[in-house]
Amino acid sequence: MRLRESIMKQNNENMTQKAKSRISGRTNDDDMPKSRESIDRITAGILQFIANRKIPPGSRLPSEREWVQTLGVSRPALRESLARLEATRVIVCRPNSGIYLAEQDSPPSFESVVLRSDLGLPLDRETIINSLEVRKILEIQAVELACERHSPADAKRLNEIIERTRARLRNDETIIDLDEAFHLAIVEASRNPVFFQIVHSFYRLSKLRREVYFSDLARGRRSCREHAVIMRAILARDPAAARKAMQRHIDEGLLSGAS
Repeated sequence: MRLRESIMKQNNENMTQKAKSRISGRTNDDDMPKSRESIDRITAGILQFIANRKIPPGSRLPSEREWVQTLGVSRPALRESLARLEATRVIVCRPNSGIYLAEQDSPPSFESVVLRSDLGLPLDRETIINSLEVRKILEIQAVELACERHSPADAKRLNEIIERTRARLRNDETIIDLDEAFHLAIVEASRNPVFFQIVHSFYRLSKLRREVYFSDLARGRRSCREHAVIMRAILARDPAAARKAMQRHIDEGLLSGAS
C-alpha cells in the first residue's frame, strides 16, 4: 500500500478524535502558515503513523519529500516538526542518509511522553501508572516544602483559589482548572522553579483523564473539601498533617480514576 493511502487509512480508523483534527488537508505550501497549530498537526500525524504501523526502532522513515506530499504541508513546517521530534529523542535525522526512528536502548524520553499527551495521542497504561506514581511522590514532597517556605502571598493565593472553587461549584461548574491551579500553587510555594516545571508537565500528561474525572461535580466538591484540609495544614506549618492530607487526597483521586 502506498504511503499516502496507508497514513490516511490509519488516521481514519485509529486516531482519537482530537488527534484527527490536527492533520491538515491543505496542499499549497504558500497557503500553509508555519503556526504552532500546523506544527502540532504534522507532529501528531508522524507519531500516529509510527504507532499504527508498529515501525521497529532504528527503521528508516519516509523522506521529507514524501511527508510533504502525503500530509500536504510546507517543508519549513515539516522541518520544525522533525526538529521537535529529534529534540525529544523520538527520531534521528542523519545527513545524507535520512530520517530514522530512534533506537530503543532506553525508555522513551519524558519529553516525548508529554508531547504525545499534548497532541491528544493515547498513552499506554504502564506509562500512565508510572507517571501517577512519580507525581504522587513529587506532590507529597512539595506540600512538605510549602509548609516550611510559603509566604503570606502564597497563603493568600491558596485561599483565593479555594474561594473561587467554592463559587464555581455553587454554579455547578467544573473546577478542573482550579484544581490544577491549587496543586501548582503549592509547588510554587516550595520556591523551587525546577520542581514547578516538572510537576506542571505531569498535569499536562493527565489533562484528558482529569477532564473526565471532574465532569462529576460530586468529585469536585470532595476535592475542594480535601484542598481546604491541605491548605490549613500548610498555613499551620504542619508538614506531617499536610503530608497525610495530600497522600489521602491523591490516593482518593487515583482510586476514582483522576489525574
